[in-house]
Amino acid sequence: MEPEQLQNFNERLSQWVSNQGFWFQVRYSMSGSGMKGRAVYHLLRLGFRLLVFLLIIALGCWVYLLKRTDTQHFRSGLQTGIQEGLSASELEIKDSKTVQGQLEISRVAAEGGKDSFFSEFEARIIHCEMGLLDGLFGSWDPGILSISKLDIDLRAGADDSESAGRLAAALFRKSEAIELNNLEVESATLRWGYSDRTRGSIESSTLKMQRSETGWRMIFKGGTFNQSWMRSLEIETLVVLCEPSGLLFEKAELKQGAGTVNFSGLKVIGGERPEVKGTARIKNLPFDRILPSAFHSFIEGSISGDFRMFGSTNSSDGVGFEGQVVLGGDDVISLHDRIHLLKALSVVDYFRKYKRIDFREGSFRMKTIGGGMEISELKMKAEDIFTLEGRLKVRLPTAEEIQASVAGGAVMGGSALFADEDEAFESGDNRKQKSDFTLKRAAREARLSAEGGGATSGSLFDRLQYSLAMRQLQSQASERMSRMLRYDGNFLITIPGDAFERARLLEELYPVNAATGRISMRVPIEGNLYELTLKQAEDLYLQGER
Repeated sequence: MEPEQLQNFNERLSQWVSNQGFWFQVRYSMSGSGMKGRAVYHLLRLGFRLLVFLLIIALGCWVYLLKRTDTQHFRSGLQTGIQEGLSASELEIKDSKTVQGQLEISRVAAEGGKDSFFSEFEARIIHCEMGLLDGLFGSWDPGILSISKLDIDLRAGADDSESAGRLAAALFRKSEAIELNNLEVESATLRWGYSDRTRGSIESSTLKMQRSETGWRMIFKGGTFNQSWMRSLEIETLVVLCEPSGLLFEKAELKQGAGTVNFSGLKVIGGERPEVKGTARIKNLPFDRILPSAFHSFIEGSISGDFRMFGSTNSSDGVGFEGQVVLGGDDVISLHDRIHLLKALSVVDYFRKYKRIDFREGSFRMKTIGGGMEISELKMKAEDIFTLEGRLKVRLPTAEEIQASVAGGAVMGGSALFADEDEAFESGDNRKQKSDFTLKRAAREARLSAEGGGATSGSLFDRLQYSLAMRQLQSQASERMSRMLRYDGNFLITIPGDAFERARLLEELYPVNAATGRISMRVPIEGNLYELTLKQAEDLYLQGER
């Protein structure tokens, strides 16, 4: 064959081979290598088939990993893991899924067990990082755990030291399966205490939690703080170091209007009876934030001073405050003529009115503990119009006194005489809230009854909502109970020497002190808020006819 013809043949053969399949080309290229070429060819075919098989398995695993979080098996495992991590006796999860590497859980509700640091817990809209292999191999690092809304009732103590140790272990232990070191909550509500005397809360505050070497550091911003009679204080900054030994308030700055409260350095020593130790530095704090609501229409103003904080969140007496109040600067304490004696003085004194008495000078010692309050060493002056000295003790009523008040026609611990005025002192929003809440609760009770259930029926989410409703009712009951507090004490007041010039009988009964040029009157204090000085006021009316 001519060289030119041979070249033409080879070109046509190469073109034909190139138009054949991949494996024909491989076999053709190795046909000239004998047995070795054929062996390599067969190995290549086996390797290719194995590669295809592995790709199919990898694709199946990838699809499984993508769909894993949508399976019932994953949800059950997630629920069990969270329940064990929180030491909860019962836990429910709603709507969990993963989106673009983020695990999303709609709601989580839990009921505390004997070793948990909480009694009830609910979290909404939870986000954290979750890779395809997280939760299957090694330790899962979720990054920052983000929660939209958190509502938790904390246990304020334990029955014994052993139980207290288990509660601390549940809060501070580290899990081998998950490395949770950072947590952020958009709106956190924490409650503690089992009675009016011990109850406290942080409500609707943003929270950041960071794990430290020995515990957790919690940073609160915004929201309100409540403890005993210290209510609805706005949180500027609250930094709490939580460790097995207890709590340390590294920074605690609260405010209300122009008033401030700072108890940085306060400690709560852990144990079965957590002990509170520290000082609250109060400046220009309005009275309505530290006194029961029933007082608000009788007395107003602001106080300043350093108050020792003591007691326990897990004792019958609760947390107490004690300190000296010295009036001065912007602080004023005002008495209104809802006090019977002041109203009577306005009638019998021809020259002046006692509708409002503003004290700008003086001091007194105040102590609150066990649901009561003690005022001692009191000496105050309202210019030349009025001076006040003495002591006062406020206490909870006995069962017999409550029955007597109800039998005597008291209105929810108040007085029919003042019922309309008490209602007027409540803001429209508060009245609407109480009304709406009552209607809402009534509807819920009707539904539970129709279903044949009660407080223990329905899902865990329903039961927690029921518990919240009960807490609100308890709060309203506490406000009503403040109207039934009992008062014991004795005061000495002085008024100008010409106050009774137009009332001869009173002038004889209360002569002018030659040394001071003023009229002195002993004022015994006994009964509930609405009865105080009533008898003495009636005597003034009778003796003060001109």
